[in-house]
Amino acid sequence: MNGQMKKYKKSLEGMSEPIMLSQMEKTMDLRALMQYAKNKGVKVSQLTESERLQHSHVKSRISL
Repeated sequence: MNGQMKKYKKSLEGMSEPIMLSQMEKTMDLRALMQYAKNKGVKVSQLTESERLQHSHVKSRISL
């Protein structure tokens, strides 16, 4: 194993586990967000936080 691979494996030890999509509490309608920015004539990164939040949704938890 070369030094680069050792560094890579060491960096993986400090990473958290991946978050599954089903575990996400908030979702974002990216298609609508990109269309909104395009219609406004700006990049998504240039939108204000309140404009971006218009396209986020909190998942409802249904207990069975």
